[in-house]
Parts: sequence; structure tokens; C-alpha cells
Amino acid sequence: MKTLLTVLTIASMVLLNACSTMGSSQSNNDIQFETEIDSKANFKGYKSYAWMGSASIMNDPTNQWKAPGFDANAEIKFLIDSQLRSKGMTEANEKPDVIVGYALGINMTNIDYKENPDKSFKTIEAAPKGALVILMVDAQTGIVIWASTARADIQGNTGETAKNRLKYAVKSMIGSLPK
Repeated sequence: MKTLLTVLTIASMVLLNACSTMGSSQSNNDIQFETEIDSKANFKGYKSYAWMGSASIMNDPTNQWKAPGFDANAEIKFLIDSQLRSKGMTEANEKPDVIVGYALGINMTNIDYKENPDKSFKTIEAAPKGALVILMVDAQTGIVIWASTARADIQGNTGETAKNRLKYAVKSMIGSLPK
């Protein structure tokens, strides 16, 4: 349990750092991915998983955040479950091969340099960001065997747009799992 708490703490730190390095949200092109894989892990041997939980981090001191109009945590868990099942994995209540968890972060105070089309210099603008980290831990050793991060601009992403972007992100992240 201590290992899992450590994993979530590390994921949260990565998440807060990731929230400050993203692009614009006109399409899915701004979503940036980063994945770390334990080269010693035998991914072919992992057939079942259980949930360790999730964490959400919000940095919004001026209350600018507008909820996307759906339960983002439930949607993310549903999407991860769906993608893991498509990889042939099943959820197990007892003796899973791996433990899965995620952390979601929002930083409404992030600022970026933006190109000003009317001028020959960059300007500073508010650029709210979000990040999702998904982790997979070997249930027997407690070692993180796979971690993937998605970072993106969140401004204006509500309803179906936000759901579609989450779906794209989770599918791309789980798609990076070795076969």
C-alpha cells in the first residue's frame, strides 16, 4: 500500500509539472504524449488488473474552471477499462497481475508566450492546461512497469469536445502498451 501511495504522489508531481507545457486546442494536435516502459516487464504475462484509485488536482485560485458537463473521473475510468479490455485484459477483484491508477490535473493559472499576428513579438496570455497520467504497477513487485502522460490545452473544451479529446488521449496512451 505504501508503494501505491508513493506511485500516486510521484504521478501527482509529474502531473503538476506537465500542466505547464502544452499547446493550443483547435484539434487533437496539441495533445502531447510521453510514455515510460519498464523494459524488464513481461507484458505478455499480464492478463488482469485492478484499480488502485485516482487523484485529481485543481489549481484555480480565481474560480475560472467550468466543469465539462459530465463526470470526468467516471469517463476516464470507463475509457481506460474499455481500452484495457481491447488489449485482452480483464478486471480482477482478487490477485490481479497489475494495478492501474490515474491522476488528472487542471492548472487554470498557466500562462504561455503566444505569437501575436499583428506584431513581430510574442505576448503573454492565459493558457489553462490539463494533464492525465495513467500508471500500471506490477501487483507482485509493486514496481511501476508503465506510465503514460497526456498534456493539452483545456480552454473551451466542454461536453462532447472534451469527451472526444479524452477518448483520443486514453486510446493513444493505452495504445503505447507493449503487446
